Amino acid sequence: MGQEIEYSDFYIENCEYMDAIVAKDFYMAESDLPFMACTYRWPGAQLHWHHYWEILCQIEGKTKIKVGNDEFLSEAGDITIIGSDELHSTRKMTQEHCLLILQFRGSVLLPYLKEIEQFKYLSNIIFEQVGNKQHFRIQNNYYIRGLLEKTLKEYREKELGYELQIQAYLMQMFAFFLRNKYICIPQMDARKVAALEKVRNSLVYIDNHYNKPLELNAVAAQSGISMYNFCRLFKEATDNTFVEYLNYIRIRESEKQLLFTEDSIGKIAMDMGFSSLSYFNRVFKKKNGMSPLAYRKQNCTKSKQD
Repeated sequence: MGQEIEYSDFYIENCEYMDAIVAKDFYMAESDLPFMACTYRWPGAQLHWHHYWEILCQIEGKTKIKVGNDEFLSEAGDITIIGSDELHSTRKMTQEHCLLILQFRGSVLLPYLKEIEQFKYLSNIIFEQVGNKQHFRIQNNYYIRGLLEKTLKEYREKELGYELQIQAYLMQMFAFFLRNKYICIPQMDARKVAALEKVRNSLVYIDNHYNKPLELNAVAAQSGISMYNFCRLFKEATDNTFVEYLNYIRIRESEKQLLFTEDSIGKIAMDMGFSSLSYFNRVFKKKNGMSPLAYRKQNCTKSKQD
């Protein structure tokens, strides 16, 4: 880790979603550390995702980067920030090509991100609820590039206290992002944190059983509170009703199944816990602005072209 990725390390066989091709290093082998840094010169990665943030700094050459529905050309000096769980891919466009990659968990940033980091989906839905995208780009910023190069150096050399120094560099970067309006992280006030604590067990239960039939009373019972109080506290903690939150998770996971399996749309709908295909289609279209079939055709066709 921390060295240039070798081609023999690039592909994983028998990965979770059939044709999802990802680099081994995208799974931070050093599990005791909340970050990883390396340089990367290989052709690219097909659509994939991971439960942590990623920064790509173009050192040389050009790379086509796709994040969600956004696609752009990254040139030397460009910096791309990708949020957790965002579908993305890269493809080199020039012979000479090098990216500096930094990956990290949200807990190394700010206290109010740490409150929600253990939940797989809560941070994403909170960002989207306020109309923000987690990903963004910065062009020709020597300050951020300098911090990234210092981070890579610290990670490679691993001198005493390097963990603290890397977290300090990450703090500096995100202070810059916040102050310059590149990102707007929703604040979690004391009341929201208190509500989150009271429904914590229910949120974990939903994350682990979203594809099973879930009854409101059974989910509320996980937190040991009445359905009435649960509905009120759940809305306060997540800014969503129980049904909205559950559908959000099911749709996010169905997006991955549509892209990385050949399962029929009906099977995916049932596997994700939807009671009917028509309901699945309606909820999916509301979130993505297109049907599941159109989503699969659009993204799979583009992935094959890349």
